[in-house]
Parts: sequence; C-alpha cells; structure tokens
Amino acid sequence: MPEKGLLITFEGIDGSGKTTQAKRLAASLGSDRAFLTKEPGGTPVGQILRSILLDPALVLDPQAELYLFLADRAQHVKTCVLPQLETGKTVIVDRFIDATVAYQGYGLNHPAGLIKTIHHHILGHLLPDKTFLFDLDPPKARERIEKRGDRKTSVENRPEDFFHRVREGYLTIARENPDRFIVLDALLPEHELSGIILREVTAMQGHRPPPASSGHRP
Repeated sequence: MPEKGLLITFEGIDGSGKTTQAKRLAASLGSDRAFLTKEPGGTPVGQILRSILLDPALVLDPQAELYLFLADRAQHVKTCVLPQLETGKTVIVDRFIDATVAYQGYGLNHPAGLIKTIHHHILGHLLPDKTFLFDLDPPKARERIEKRGDRKTSVENRPEDFFHRVREGYLTIARENPDRFIVLDALLPEHELSGIILREVTAMQGHRPPPASSGHRP
C-alpha cells in the first residue's frame, strides 16, 4: 500500500487568485503525483449543487446555503478526496473546510459550533496538511472580478462588507492555526507566489515514492 498522500488546500476571498495558483501547483507536480479538485463542484453531485449555489437568479435562505455547501463536502470527501489520498497522491483542493467557516460562519453569522460539529461528523479527524491563504483587500478583489468580465455568481454579487467579514474570518482562522496556514500577499506576482508554494509542498513531500496508479475519478 502506498503512503497516504498530502492534503493541500487553497483559500481566499473571490478574486484573490487562489484558483490560478492551485492549477499551477497541480501542473508543476504532474498528474502522477497530484490530483486537483474543488469545492463546490468536485464531483458529479457537487456540480449540480454548485449550479444551485452560485446561480445569481436564485435566492437561497442562508441556512439552506450552509447545508448545501456541507452536502457538497460530504460527497466530495467520501467519493473523491479520501480515495485519492489513499493512492498516495497530493490532493489539492480549491476551497475546503475553512471556506465554510469564513463565508457561512463569519460572513453569514452561522454559529461556529454548529459548523464544527457537522464538519467532525463528515470529516472525522481529516484536516489539511497545509493551507495557503491568499490575502487580498476586498476592493482590489472586486476590481479583479470586474476586469474578468464574466457573469458574476450569487456570491460575487454580495456587498463589500460581507467580504470584509470573510477576510477577517480567514485571518482569524489562520492566526488560530499557525502550523497549518501560510498567509500569502495575493498582490505578489503570480510566478513568485507559485515558487513559494511549490517549494513548500515539495519540501513536505520529501522523497516519497511515486503513488500507485488509480483509475478513480470524481
């Protein structure tokens, strides 16, 4: 049996550049060593949930939104994340548990204890080995989103004060978990951020043997 793989998560407010960096890390490591996925939408079930959660035409009750995100996570962890970790691969997740605490906890004022309890039920003792947080001021993030010119999601359409709460939530979580988090200035050049991340993950991988081949896909 191969050694269990690493779980690496990428976090930050919308427009922080985390998705670009997650893709860069996966490309640098290669598909034989790494598996890239995301939340919401990392599984077929998750893709349906994602279409509901991010549709700007739908108005979700905040409690319904929380449970849909958690349903996506339950499906994702059981059918994608854990199987890939068991092959020995480094699993790279674009948003994971800290996103729910930051967005639905700090952003929408859901009780932290409730989120923690449900996460424990879904995840057991599974936590990321390392989390990269891309810190960015909300007005700058908004500017980046506007430049993309894409149709905004329901989350991206939220007022700026929501993103200030989410950002502060992320920074609070990072302060409480200094061994797990690396906080990065999202305004640094992309190549510089990629270099920092790749060096950190490569050092964590050490000299692990290549993972066994797996046909599992979400």
